[in-house]
Amino acid sequence: MKTHILLIAFACVTAANAVDKLAAISEAWQQSLTAESSSDYAGALESVLAFKSAGGETYLAAVRAGWLSYLNKDYPKAIQFYTTAARQEPRAITPHLGMMNVSLAQGQPDDALRSAREVLKIDQFHRTTLLTAGEILFNQQDYRKAEVYFERAYKLMPEDPIGMSWFGWAQINQGQGRLAAPLFEKLMQINAEGYMVQDGFAITHGLPPGAPLGQR
Repeated sequence: MKTHILLIAFACVTAANAVDKLAAISEAWQQSLTAESSSDYAGALESVLAFKSAGGETYLAAVRAGWLSYLNKDYPKAIQFYTTAARQEPRAITPHLGMMNVSLAQGQPDDALRSAREVLKIDQFHRTTLLTAGEILFNQQDYRKAEVYFERAYKLMPEDPIGMSWFGWAQINQGQGRLAAPLFEKLMQINAEGYMVQDGFAITHGLPPGAPLGQR
């Protein structure tokens, strides 16, 4: 009986210690969120590292540290943390999205495209990444490959004028105006004042530049 009581007491002490540890971990995480909301990214990162040191989950610590380093424009450290997170959770897209954003912020389109492709290996229908990859390739004048990404993004959300326009312009730049014509007809119906919409419509319908398009 005495042994049984001691075991119960030990279990209670162990559980209490575990609760205290979890409370400390949670407090560090909340402190990080509070610091971020005040744009204190260095302080938020310090709290995340305290979260990890207290026994917090390592992937959560790494991916959040990458985000905070990105916000703080410490791009090498952001890549370091995101790389660690990607190794810990190979099927997670967030680390690769983070690395893509870091590369874009540094004006490194090839690195951003590499990260985008890693995202698409995991989720081939990640629409914002499809648009980003397409835009990078479009700006590099690789219109054929850009069209592949834009078409996939367009088919995922055919009502969205952004994907519609990118898809159409990728076709125009390959001399495929007839294929792009229905896209710009649809754009004229829903977004006639949108960026380059009337230009695209004129090109795909054989109108001279600056030709009046009539009442809409």
